[in-house]
Amino acid sequence: MGAQHDHGHQGHSHAVPTSDRAILWAVVVNLALTVAQIVGGYIADSTALIADGVHNLSDALALVLAFGARRLARRPATPDFSFGWGRAEIVAAFVNFLALIAVSIWLMIEAFGRLTDPPEVAGGLVMGLASFALLVDLATAALVYRSARESVNIRAAFLHNLADAGVSVAVIVGGALIWAFGWYLADPVLTILISVVIMWHIAGEIGPVFRSLMLAAPAGVEPDEVLDALRQMPGVADAHHLHLWQIDEKRNAASVHLRTETPGFGGLIGDAKTMLRTDFDIHHATIEIELPDEPCADVAADDGSHGDGHDHGPHD
Repeated sequence: MGAQHDHGHQGHSHAVPTSDRAILWAVVVNLALTVAQIVGGYIADSTALIADGVHNLSDALALVLAFGARRLARRPATPDFSFGWGRAEIVAAFVNFLALIAVSIWLMIEAFGRLTDPPEVAGGLVMGLASFALLVDLATAALVYRSARESVNIRAAFLHNLADAGVSVAVIVGGALIWAFGWYLADPVLTILISVVIMWHIAGEIGPVFRSLMLAAPAGVEPDEVLDALRQMPGVADAHHLHLWQIDEKRNAASVHLRTETPGFGGLIGDAKTMLRTDFDIHHATIEIELPDEPCADVAADDGSHGDGHDHGPHD
């Protein structure tokens, strides 16, 4: 039985991005905006303004967490952490999304309590602070735009800032309605809408992060297609016991058993790795070769209790 590992070391490169300073500036600006909005929201008695401020705080904390995770991700692999620290960014993204869910639920509870008896809100102050928030949101999005192409965390924060800009526009409209027509109900209604926007955004982003944490197959890589491609290779009698997962955002991995009827299988492993790398963007592959009439040791060892969901073939 033979096994060979392709660690794809090119995937371990974590060059220090030139935009780290811009990310830190974005954090500082968002924290300053958060203080202004929350204080102004209490003065104006506006839950919509406080909601926008809390959302900006979550964005600032998300940037801090993502920035720290990126620093961890650049640490080299060690014997204990043989894949390195790349998954720190995925964990950070998941924590950020869970925090946003909690914030959204809290804001909706507060807003529903005000629907029956909406308090008087200082519409002019709300409009002024929301306009300032709109400028900050757009400036923050511009600061992190370059880094958003490098990290799932920063990309999520970038999209959050764009969503915040839209939310700020909504708050401005609500402040105008209160200032012009005295429609105080606009404040809790807008708070609920802001929370719905946040939850809608999370729903579109948390799925891939959760899949990665659960070691699911990378998006766009179908296990059956990988098995079919391996089985069609010259010298391969069967392929089974396939596992696909993401090491981090940029590195996909696979392990698989190949049964061959040809004793000389040296070139088969290299060909299979090349095919996986070229056709499926899998740069880290562990391939185990099974010779004729040789039972699958993994299936014999675990008695099939850890089935990978794939057909192991008649020889298993």
